[in-house]
Amino acid sequence: REEAEKVGAQMEFGAKYPDMVSVYFVGENLENAISKEFCGGPHVKNTSELGTFKILKEEAVAQGVRRIKAVLS
Repeated sequence: REEAEKVGAQMEFGAKYPDMVSVYFVGENLENAISKEFCGGPHVKNTSELGTFKILKEEAVAQGVRRIKAVLS
């Protein structure tokens, strides 16, 4: 978890994480990734598997890149 925090991985505010976490990123490599996140699941092969969800927040993270925070209904 400490290493994940050092590389700038985003975590859910107020969430409790174990000492061992996974970090998922979008980009060529971790150092230059446009998004780094603590593992928060759910893990699906296609977003259609999620069913209905509610978008809580939408924001810009880079030019032409948007991020949503959502919860499953």
